Amino acid sequence: MYHLFNDLWGFNWYQDVFDAYIYVIIAGSWKQISANFIFFLAGLQAIQKTVIEASIIDCKSNIRRFWTITFPLLMPTTFFLIIINITYAFFDTFGIIDTTTIGAPGSETKTLVYKAYIDGFKGLDLGSAGAQSIMMMLIVLVITIFQFRYIEGKIHYN
Repeated sequence: MYHLFNDLWGFNWYQDVFDAYIYVIIAGSWKQISANFIFFLAGLQAIQKTVIEASIIDCKSNIRRFWTITFPLLMPTTFFLIIINITYAFFDTFGIIDTTTIGAPGSETKTLVYKAYIDGFKGLDLGSAGAQSIMMMLIVLVITIFQFRYIEGKIHYN
C-alpha cells in the first residue's frame, strides 16, 4: 500500500499534512461505505411495492418521487447511520491512523482516541488517558442526545 501511494502516485502522507488527511479520509470512507450501502439497500427493499406503484402514478418526475416518497421513508435508516458514523468518526478511526500515518506528519492526524492511546500506553499516563476517554464519551453522548432531541422528531416510522 505504501509503495502504491508513495512511488506510483506521488503521495507522501508521512511528510505532507494534506496528503495524510486525504489518505485517512479515503480509508475511513472506504471502510464505512459498504456498511452504509447495506443499510440503505435494506431500507429500500423494505419499501412496499404498493407505495412505489402509487408514487409512480402520482409523481411524474423521478427526482420528485425520491424527495417526496423514498427519502422520507429512508429517514429512520439515515438517522441511525448518522449516529453510527459520528460514533465511528470519534472512536473507530484509531486503527486506520495507527496502521497508516501513526499520527504523522508531526501530530496532525492524531484524533482524540489516538491521543488517549499515546498518553495511556506509550506515555503510561493512565489517569490522563482515562479522563480523555470519559470526555470523548460525554462528547458523543451530547451529540447523540442532540440528534435524538432535534432530528428524531422530524422522522416518521410509518
